[in-house]
This record gives sequence, structure tokens and C-alpha cells, in this order.
Amino acid sequence: MGIFDFFKSDENKKPSIDLTDFKFLSDDHTRIENGRPTNANNKGAWRGIRVKTSDNATFFITMYNMNENHPVWGDNIQMAEKKMKVVEENNDKTVLRGFGTDAMGVSFADYGLTLHKSNINVIKVTLHMHDRNIDIVYEKAENKTQSSKLDNYSKSDSFENFIERFRTMAMPEKMQIAIQTDLINNQGAAAYENGNIELAIEKFQQALKIMPINDDALINLCRCTPLKTKKRN
Repeated sequence: MGIFDFFKSDENKKPSIDLTDFKFLSDDHTRIENGRPTNANNKGAWRGIRVKTSDNATFFITMYNMNENHPVWGDNIQMAEKKMKVVEENNDKTVLRGFGTDAMGVSFADYGLTLHKSNINVIKVTLHMHDRNIDIVYEKAENKTQSSKLDNYSKSDSFENFIERFRTMAMPEKMQIAIQTDLINNQGAAAYENGNIELAIEKFQQALKIMPINDDALINLCRCTPLKTKKRN
């Protein structure tokens, strides 16, 4: 069975739980790379996961960092909205898989989400990054303050405005922006390799200000930020 047959065979599946505006809080998670858990201690790393749907067929998943704002966008979005649908449903779990593409044409199929259930209650959530063979398992937590924060979070205007502008741009203009930000990102990567963390962060932030959906620059910035904090301490 090919990948398209896989999605087609599950296109009519519906979740057994209400995902109209589902929210999940976690204060601990485990990162699993190539089937092996990492040793990082993530206790106290608050994350919020929101699943929204209007037709119970197409679901939009967003993840929030509840501890701090994004270093560039100024909001709390950890993972920008991904479009998914249910590909597996049983008593123990609801599995969603991305489909379609973002404004850059990047496939959402690289992402997935599993809601692990017990008596129709979601007890943990796993984020799948299929292209990198990475799973992140989020344990359930409850906190009134964090729950209230999650209710109030929304996308930043700057990110939404960029997406809207980008959709209407001509392809040559899109390519020019992509090439420009890739060049700046590469400059940041070179600075990182040379041990100049401050300059690397500056370059990655510059790339993201021009193009907030540059995943490479975002990943590189996330790698640098802890090093900068450690250096200061």
C-alpha cells in the first residue's frame, strides 16, 4: 500500500473524543530520537497543545511554550499550526497525520499526533516528526494558571500577516525571500561553527524577521539560545 492509499483508506475516520477545541497541558516530556529516549530533564517545561476542528474531519494542531515567549515573534507558539486528519482510531489512541502543505509548499505529512486515551480521557500526547524519526511524548498535567494562559494564547499578528502576504506573492518574489533568508541562515551557521554564538543568534533572528516560516533558521536559533544562557551563567 502506497502513502496515498494509506491516507485514502482512513479519510472517513472520526475521533471518539470531542476535538472541537481540545486543549492539553504538560509539564514534562521525553524526546525519543531513532527509538531511543534522550536523557534531558524536562520537568517543569510547560507546553500547551491545542487541536481545533469545525467539521470533525480536518484538524488544526498548534503547540505553545507556556514558559516563555518566542525569541523572535514575541508570542508563545512552539509549533505553528499544522493541518491533520485522523488515520487511526481505537479505544487506546487517536492518531492524526498531517496532510496538505504550508505557504512554502512544505508537506504537513512530516508531522503527526497521537492522543493516548484511558476511558476516553487523554492521558498523554505524542508529537511525531516523521521525517526526522523523532517522537516527543508529553505527560499530562493540570494547573489553573497555565490552563487560563492556554485559553488566551493566539497567533501573533506579525506571523499571521506574513503568511497572508506570502500567499499572494508572485513566485519570483517568494524565491527571492527564500534565497535571502537561506543566505543569512548560512552566515549564522558559519558563526555557530566558529563558536561565535552571539553573531549566530543575530543572524538567525535576522533571517526569521524576514521570513518567520524559515524552519532551518528557527531550529538553529533554538539550538543557540540555551548555549547563550549557559555562557552567561
